[in-house]
Parts: sequence; structure tokens; C-alpha cells
Amino acid sequence: MVSRSPTSTRSQAVRLFFILALFLLGTRATAQAKTDPSEARALNTILGRWGKTASAAWNVSGEPCSGAAVDTTSFDDTSLNPFIKCDCGSGNNATCHITKLKVYALDVVGPIPEELQNLTYLTNLNLAQNYLTGPLPAFIGNFTAMQYLTVGINALSGPIPKQLGKLQNLLSLGMGTNNFSGPLPPELGNLTSLQQWYMDSSGVSGELPSTLSKLKNLQILWGSDNNFTGKIPEYIGSWTNLTTL
Repeated sequence: MVSRSPTSTRSQAVRLFFILALFLLGTRATAQAKTDPSEARALNTILGRWGKTASAAWNVSGEPCSGAAVDTTSFDDTSLNPFIKCDCGSGNNATCHITKLKVYALDVVGPIPEELQNLTYLTNLNLAQNYLTGPLPAFIGNFTAMQYLTVGINALSGPIPKQLGKLQNLLSLGMGTNNFSGPLPPELGNLTSLQQWYMDSSGVSGELPSTLSKLKNLQILWGSDNNFTGKIPEYIGSWTNLTTL
């Protein structure tokens, strides 16, 4: 029998360790989370319609939910625009969902693309300060996880869709400086989590619906330069968290 020295045994153990580590790294790479295909297609179509492209900082090798989209980079990083953030869950072969989308002040023109409705996991959507036209689509009500929504400083028109009232997790709503028409729908009273509402110069008119009395969490409300009629509602006095009106 040939005896092995302790040094030889340790060397073999080290080699086996590195072989196992390389195998696990390879397995992890092949099991890397991927962007939901329908969301990836929708995102590419939206950006394409607006003549924009994804940044290599978050679209590594054609995978949208990668790089800055999944690391600790802040969504508010001004050097990344357009920009997305994703939630990839946990575990092998997890699917990444786009949860935040920013196309801010990039002079994009035209209506809000229908493909946006495929990004159903959105919690934050910032399309402010562009040249968007046409209506705020009714499918906006399908984004039930939405917390931050801003379409302010555009040229959107038509009535405010009542489906907006389905966004009961909404904390901040920016819709000011647009060409909307008609009254605020009573369904907006369902936005009971709302803390900030910017609707100045938005074009809305008529009396403020009584259902807005339920917005007890409002802290900031900008509503100037509209065509509101009737009396200032007494229920404003019950908005005890209000700091700016």
C-alpha cells in the first residue's frame, strides 16, 4: 500500500474545493433570475415607441433586470434615465418583475403606450415632464400595487378615469399641468392611503366630490389654477394631517 503524505492530501482537498466552487458558480450563473418575458417585451416596445433605449448599466447582455436594476443603485439616480428597478424574489430560476419605471423629462411624445398595462407589478411610475398626449388610460387602475404615480407636466387630456380610484396603496399622485377636463370622479375618495396629491393646473373642473372626505392621510394638496366651482368643502377641516394646501 502506498502511503500519502498530509501535504498531498491537503493539496487534493484544495483542488476538490476549487472544482466544487467553480461548479456551483456555473450552476448559479445558469440559474440566474430572468426578467418576465412579457414584461421585457413590453418594456422594449414602450422605449422603442418613444425612441429611447435601455442603458447598459441595467440592461446587461440584453437582460433588463440586471446590473443597476437589481443592485443597491437608487431609483432616483439622475445619471440613469430611463431606468427601471426589479424584484427578483429568491431561489433558483426566480422570475424578475419590473416594479419601477422612470422616463422623466426626456421629451417623449405621443400617447401612453398600451403595452404599459403588461407591467402589472409596478409600484412606482414616473412619466413626468414630457409631451405625452391623449387620455390617462383606464388600465391604470390595474396597477393595484402602485404607491407613487406621476404624469405631471405633460399634455394629457380627457376625463380622469374613475379606475384611478382602485389604487388604494397610492401614497403620492402627480397629475398637475395637463389638459384634463371634467370633474374629479367620486371614486378618487377610495385613495385613502394618499399622502401627497399634486393636481394644480390640471384642467379639471366642477365641485369637489364629497367622497374626498375619506382622504384622512393627506399631508400635501396642490389644487390651484383649476376650474373648481361651489364652496370650499367643510370636510377639509377633518384632514388633520394636512400641512400644505
